[in-house]
Amino acid sequence: MSVSLDEEMNTDLIKGTLLTSVPKHKQEMLVPFIQLLFKVFRKDCLTYVEINPLVVTDKIHLVDAAIVLDILAYADKLQGETLESKNLKFSDAFGRELLPEEAKVAQMDRSGPGEFKLAVINPKGRIWQMTGGGASSLLMCDAVCDLLGQEHLGNFAQFSGKPVEGTRAEFTRIIVDLMTREKVPEGKLFYIASTVAPVASGKGGSDIFTQTVDVLKQNKEKLQEHKITIAFQQGVVSNGEGKKQALQQLEKFLGIPIRQYGPKDTAKDILSKYFEKELHKKESKKNDQTIDSIDTYKTPGQHWKPVKTLFTKDTKAFLAGVPPPVVQDTLNFDFLGSRQTPSVAALIQPDSEETEKKFKWGDSVITLPIYKRIDLAVQNHTDVDVLAMFAPPPVAFKGTMFALKNPQIKTILLNVGGMSELQVRQILQLAKKKGVTIIGPGSLKHPMQVGGIKPGCFQFGRMGGNADNVIASKLYRPGSVGLVSRTGGLSNLVIHTIAQHTDGLYQAIAIGGGSYTGTSMIDHVLNYQQNPNVKIIFVLGEVGTTEELDVAMAIKDGQVTKPVIAYCIGTSADLFEQQPTQFGHGGLTFVDANEKAVRKNEALKCVGAVVPDSFDELGQCLSQVYQKLVKEGIIVPKPETDLPSLGTKA
Repeated sequence: MSVSLDEEMNTDLIKGTLLTSVPKHKQEMLVPFIQLLFKVFRKDCLTYVEINPLVVTDKIHLVDAAIVLDILAYADKLQGETLESKNLKFSDAFGRELLPEEAKVAQMDRSGPGEFKLAVINPKGRIWQMTGGGASSLLMCDAVCDLLGQEHLGNFAQFSGKPVEGTRAEFTRIIVDLMTREKVPEGKLFYIASTVAPVASGKGGSDIFTQTVDVLKQNKEKLQEHKITIAFQQGVVSNGEGKKQALQQLEKFLGIPIRQYGPKDTAKDILSKYFEKELHKKESKKNDQTIDSIDTYKTPGQHWKPVKTLFTKDTKAFLAGVPPPVVQDTLNFDFLGSRQTPSVAALIQPDSEETEKKFKWGDSVITLPIYKRIDLAVQNHTDVDVLAMFAPPPVAFKGTMFALKNPQIKTILLNVGGMSELQVRQILQLAKKKGVTIIGPGSLKHPMQVGGIKPGCFQFGRMGGNADNVIASKLYRPGSVGLVSRTGGLSNLVIHTIAQHTDGLYQAIAIGGGSYTGTSMIDHVLNYQQNPNVKIIFVLGEVGTTEELDVAMAIKDGQVTKPVIAYCIGTSADLFEQQPTQFGHGGLTFVDANEKAVRKNEALKCVGAVVPDSFDELGQCLSQVYQKLVKEGIIVPKPETDLPSLGTKA
């Protein structure tokens, strides 16, 4: 039974849907109970309630129950009071008790704007990691379990967001301390990675790198004693000369091996440098596990419909709350893609004292107007129908609800994390009523999950990265591959892989990793199916949700006939003793078998999608499918064009 935000649960509705097989005398008890439960659900900002079993005799018995609180909505309700003052206790996940270090990281995660996750797998494991990003944090875990065996994995550790000063250093310190408690004769590998911001650049990643380096220097003797080798990897291309020098200096100071890797290097490439013998042993024992059908999965396919065409070469947008460096990246993308005019029409900055700001446009300079309110921007730019929102959650919610009431705005891109689930549902309900497409939002602390890019047309979020990465990933002209994912950071790595093995990307959309998003994977897959320019559909899935199974069902039913390459990361999720485990954003967890990555990969494979055995094999699959379509004449490769010059750096 589905009830909208502004509806009540009336007696006839409950009896006619939920209680059709319940005896009438018990219906009379259950109806007021369900109505009261629904009122509590709304009043106390709950987002999930499960009562299992619910026993009804001469009265109602709640034998066991699980409740999930919409923390952000409840915090708004408290109006300044703390959760602790209400004596709210947050239970740990089921499984073993948390180690003190894991409990401390969990507290860091709850108490600040940054996100931190830590699970110790094997104190004597030879591979320890610390990874920036949401879904990308599982890549090395999957690879180690697949190629070497879970006994080699020491931990799972993920960070993201903008934490309180010093907490990243404390996070690193905890991991280094755990890693250097148990000695192994062969030594250990410490893998540090970021898929969005360069790990050691002057922009974005400098804070990450500086705090990490400081902690490593403080633990020089322990790192040497435990024979630690460090591997740094970043998932985007950038000018790496400064980073290379910094890592060389760090290696010399620490007296231990340090290696640098980029987006072309797979997990297998990295692991083979240190575990070549073990890799061969594991690969020889590898067995394929498949399923015969997905008939046990039921999905409301009648509600599927393709999302509209989002962007063209004439798309113009308002950017609300977008930092100037990100605006400049968007303008560089436009210029490199040979747009005649910028896709950015104006900036919306409620607190800005400026009325305009200058940016680079190739060798020249352009001026973008700045408005304090959306309605003022709309009045002065009647040809703009896209709003890209980067503002903080309270401002973003109010601004989005206001924009939805303006008929000129047709698409809203919510690159926002930290909205309550109640706010998100309110936005999506109004958007559906107004016929507005919403992309996003992100989950609690993951705005960077949301992104989109269409070469020659439009870019939003941090998808595509800076100009160096745009060029390296061939994002200055359209290719033949349509990508949809729930994660923005990892999509950058996949886009680079697409560029290396095909004629490049046609469009990529990261729909967001929250529990509620404006569009689903199947919406975009169906759009790619009907778009003649898209020849290959790429679905980048992950553990959690059943959206990838919707895609599998659409393939099985014949609604999707183009070649589909798909892979769901998180195949190592069963390894974690705390269940359910949230690995990053809100969707990155599972509560039943259909949400497991292994299950979804098997389902997609059994209906005919091309599903590699590991993430590292995506490039090989792309190349095989692409070359086949070229041979059949379905794809006709186009010659590369000369790129316009961006001039001096902005």
